[in-house]
Amino acid sequence: MSAKSYFDVAVAGGGPAGAITALCLARQGVRVGLFEKTNFEGERYGETLPPEINPVLRELALEAPFAALQSVPAPGIVSAWGSEIPVEQDFIGNVHGRGWHVDRNRFDSMLCGEAVAAGATLLPGYLAHPLRTPGGGWRIGEIEASFLVDAAGRAGLRIDDEHEYHKDDSLLAIALRLGGVESPDLRTIVETNPFGWWYTAPIPGGQAIAMFFTDPAIYAAGGIVVAEHLETAPLTARRLQGSRTLSTRILNVPSACRLKLCGEGWLAVGDSASAYDPLSGRGIFKAFRHGAAAAEAIIGRRMEQYATRVRREFDTYATERRTYYATEKRWPESEFWRKRSGNG
Repeated sequence: MSAKSYFDVAVAGGGPAGAITALCLARQGVRVGLFEKTNFEGERYGETLPPEINPVLRELALEAPFAALQSVPAPGIVSAWGSEIPVEQDFIGNVHGRGWHVDRNRFDSMLCGEAVAAGATLLPGYLAHPLRTPGGGWRIGEIEASFLVDAAGRAGLRIDDEHEYHKDDSLLAIALRLGGVESPDLRTIVETNPFGWWYTAPIPGGQAIAMFFTDPAIYAAGGIVVAEHLETAPLTARRLQGSRTLSTRILNVPSACRLKLCGEGWLAVGDSASAYDPLSGRGIFKAFRHGAAAAEAIIGRRMEQYATRVRREFDTYATERRTYYATEKRWPESEFWRKRSGNG
């Protein structure tokens, strides 16, 4: 890139929301620079796509490149929530078909590749620290753009000293990537215990992801010993029996909505705009829908309408999340569940 490189729109973040925003803008002839701080290595989480993603992939003409990833089918969900008796949700009757377990590095790289094929310029390994230019545009390093899309994830970018969020809940996740999982069950398993809840799912390459979600205060007070929390989660323990841990990571995963979602020459999208509890299963699906909506808003100069939509959908989601958490009543003395019962 030369010192005079210029784009109409700079998209900071190459996750699903940023990539879809860039893809949709580029298809409309907008000059887009897509800034991604990684080279799609390392750990990325949020690997299960609901069946509702299938029509969105068709609408965006992404069916063929997605099929080439050879993702693992997700035929349903098993949930032990509110009772020790599992409830099974089979996707066989879903009008949209089955869901998918994906390798996020390959998935995100594919989306960025499609944006490039549409005309966007991908800048991998590029840390985005946007600064205002005297003319009201943006400068990232030696590159300038008229408009900025903040798709930098849950942390977001500080823009014009604006970086406040309404936080509806806080969760901390202990994430494990596992090998040697022998269970042939391809369904997602969700299971509660007195200190939080487990999520497990297979991913491509004969591996699996397991995440234990708890309250940050519980973790800060005494840490988390994963083996102890498997003892009170029999479905999860059976799936992971005999597996080996390949990597671990601690993640903060709040439910939060940005107070200001757009401003003069900028807009937030994806988790930078509104971040959902992983329990909802809507993270990537939301990123696709909001990324396409953000592109339409930028082109049509309807950013406030976009912001209203994001806030409205977050409010609906937050009400549903609180209602669902309140259905788990087996441990009324538990700090985790008391906080989320409506009585904490």
